[in-house]
Amino acid sequence: MSSSPSASPRPDADPAIRRNLHASYAVGLFSMGQAELLTMVIPLWAVLQGVPAAQIGILIGAKSVLTFFLAIHGGALMDRLGTRRLMMFFALVTGGLAALYPALPWFAAMVGLQMLIGFAGNMSWIGAQTIIAQVTGGDPGKIGRFSFFARIGNVIAPLLMGLLWDFAGPRISFLGVTLWSACMFFVVSRISNLQHGIDTSSRISFRDILPRLSDYTGSLSLIVIPAVAFTLAISFTRHATNGVENSFFIVYLRDIGFAGTMIGLMFSIAEIVNGFGSLASGWIARRASIPWIMVSFTASAITLLAATPFLGGVFALLAVAHALRRGFEGIVQPLMFSLQARAVPRSLQGSVVGLRVTNNRLSSIITPVIMGFIVEHFGIRDGFLIMGGGLLTLCACLAVVVAVSPALRRATNS
Repeated sequence: MSSSPSASPRPDADPAIRRNLHASYAVGLFSMGQAELLTMVIPLWAVLQGVPAAQIGILIGAKSVLTFFLAIHGGALMDRLGTRRLMMFFALVTGGLAALYPALPWFAAMVGLQMLIGFAGNMSWIGAQTIIAQVTGGDPGKIGRFSFFARIGNVIAPLLMGLLWDFAGPRISFLGVTLWSACMFFVVSRISNLQHGIDTSSRISFRDILPRLSDYTGSLSLIVIPAVAFTLAISFTRHATNGVENSFFIVYLRDIGFAGTMIGLMFSIAEIVNGFGSLASGWIARRASIPWIMVSFTASAITLLAATPFLGGVFALLAVAHALRRGFEGIVQPLMFSLQARAVPRSLQGSVVGLRVTNNRLSSIITPVIMGFIVEHFGIRDGFLIMGGGLLTLCACLAVVVAVSPALRRATNS
């Protein structure tokens, strides 16, 4: 009696694939945590140097300038020169620049460092998103776990930096960023080459790293793919709510009397819920249409933010609403990555991530400005309602697109 043929081994049963997957999760943690380290330490260092408040605002904004203009170029470089190689390079650059801060305590020098380190750090995050797309092929469950580990980085990095700042001193805290970047360099080095059409042993010339018009036209041409255009619109809306949260939501909480510690606690709880939302995304994606999940949870997050003035200034209600909102965003983010990863070929994963990051930076820049004008003319209470109404209108338009677009349904089922 002949034995039945054995079942095909699962693709991730291969040790090399498992190693790449686990290393990708670690890359997510270190790349996202790196941003939180810098977000916390730079304002503290600026205050210590006596930098005025207006200049601190310029200093914080400078971090996004180069990323806005060069994210598409950076994503294209990932595709052309190799994600692993470039991530290792940017990890070294970030660690080296962080160590220079204590030696250059002048405002102009700090602005220059912020622009460079902001770009290098964002390129690390673009690389992390590119790697997980290449490793998983767009699997929403695995990308959800990647997002969960990235959120762990968000939670633990500020705590570690706070301990370093308080017990080791400001100058040593910058070396903590350098050490964190070294850890990221190591985990990226554990990933085998994912882009087999690229000769990663060849030397990179100066001409290779210069921006090319074709990089921008090629990335922008991806917008004609329905799944890419749809996820860009969702991502823009999602970052618009974050822009409101990181500006006037915090102002509102301060205005109604909450101390900084309480606000920080609220945000920490929300990050934890966001991580568990990312873990749940794969389970939810198997039970409903991905585009409808993205629209409905994004609209729910906007509704919770718009309802802020109606929660009576009660900490428990505000914390629950904020945590739920971030949890809904945690569900949406991996599905957004998954839909885009499956919509474009492996050779263009970096380009589509660079396009999305540029789109996100645009949203982050203009949303607080628009909200500021609304608040100035109508007050902060009505500002939440007007901004929420505008974003919900955009979600309604996206719902119509999903309802009439068979291309989006095919992208979901591919």
